[in-house]
Amino acid sequence: MSFQVPASLKSGHEAIEAKLRHAMGEHGRLGEAARTVARLLSGHHMREEKFALRPLGLLKALGRGETPSDLAQAAEIVKGLKREMPQMIDEHREIADALRQLAKEAEAAGKPDYVALAEEMILHAHVEEDVLYPAALLVGAYVALVRGG
Repeated sequence: MSFQVPASLKSGHEAIEAKLRHAMGEHGRLGEAARTVARLLSGHHMREEKFALRPLGLLKALGRGETPSDLAQAAEIVKGLKREMPQMIDEHREIADALRQLAKEAEAAGKPDYVALAEEMILHAHVEEDVLYPAALLVGAYVALVRGG
């Protein structure tokens, strides 16, 4: 398959995960809160990259008016996104609750960098729901039009 998660999105996830791993090394309730967030993120990121972010790898080619050869596979992946999206949105809610707890513990521990991390991650989830997931659905709709159904 020629389409992959755009490198900019993948590196953004990796940067957030690196900061979270650092927070997981903290002692006490702060470290526990970070580990809870990481546990919740593990399966979520796999679903997100498989169903929501990979179709976005076609955007450049589609924007140039090209017709990539793997449109049928993209259509199947977007069908998966439609099926998985309610769960992914529910996971965002659960992750956001855990991130608010992380921010609370970071505030109590005097660790403003981790408060900022929690806020950044909550904003990131909103961008996914408001922009990235709908864009992936649009890729699927466009693919359906191009393929004639």
